[in-house]
Amino acid sequence: MDGVKRVFLAVVLQLTLFVPVRQGNRKLWSIWWSYHGISGPDYWGLVNTQWGLCSKGRFQSPVDINPRTLLYDPNLRPLRLDTHRVDGHLMNTGNDITFQMDAAFDPPFLLAGGPLAYTYRVHRIKLHFGRVDQIGSEHTVGGRPFSMEVQLLAYNIIYDSYDEAAGHAHGLTSVAVFGVLQLQKHLPPPTEALRHDKEGRSVLSISGLSIPNLLPDTKNYMTYDGSLTQPACYETVTWIIINKPLYVSKEDLSRLRELTESKEGQQDEQYLQENNFRPTMPLSRRTVRTNIVPRSQEQSCGKKKITIFEVNDRYRVT
Repeated sequence: MDGVKRVFLAVVLQLTLFVPVRQGNRKLWSIWWSYHGISGPDYWGLVNTQWGLCSKGRFQSPVDINPRTLLYDPNLRPLRLDTHRVDGHLMNTGNDITFQMDAAFDPPFLLAGGPLAYTYRVHRIKLHFGRVDQIGSEHTVGGRPFSMEVQLLAYNIIYDSYDEAAGHAHGLTSVAVFGVLQLQKHLPPPTEALRHDKEGRSVLSISGLSIPNLLPDTKNYMTYDGSLTQPACYETVTWIIINKPLYVSKEDLSRLRELTESKEGQQDEQYLQENNFRPTMPLSRRTVRTNIVPRSQEQSCGKKKITIFEVNDRYRVT
């Protein structure tokens, strides 16, 4: 992992020093869910009628991506992102690790292109991981999970806010990157890049974060229409899954697993925050498209035909 990516992950790891975030002003329903037990994914659609899509939706996420059925689409464009740095807050929400963009930050950080017909404003970044190295990602490829998944959530700028956009068609997009374990010695980041919270809270202020530098250097991706992977599971998300991983050390993952979670009124009841990913959902006849050029392409009148992968050996994780 290069220096910038390691600095960002190291800031995440500083949350192990703090108690879980206090949920004081959040609505009860928004915190009454988890990734285990009677408040886990199997029950999200039952505990709140407004979350019915979590149980009954037909276009839910995450999904398993079958390399043999990927559809090559030569019309998919490169993804475009702004380049300026951003400010925000890193939080242990009790369910995951979230970098929340400052709402008043100007100019907003925008992304467009790729499969998107609109321009989207990045709203937050989420980290998902598991209790052991072999699991942690929400999406899988050929039935294979990865050690971590980083997701950039953004909303359509035709709406005034993320909450408003979430319930509308084409309202959201999420750029996902897999994290792959790399056996290497943990390298401590520059101390000047960290902002320690002396009051013992679980929120860290971060200034000057470079989002493009968090993403792997590739133009290849896979895309499909799906949903949020947390309640209320709105089916309004265009997913873009980058075809190159980030690399994370065993030490980094071990420290993430030391984070704890707690809920409103249960500050004394803390549990290890592990396996914070939703299981894969049925693809339900949806098509997963890609701009990864297949090894052999049929030509017709000098133009590329959209062909289906027999085997996609270009998906590399090492």
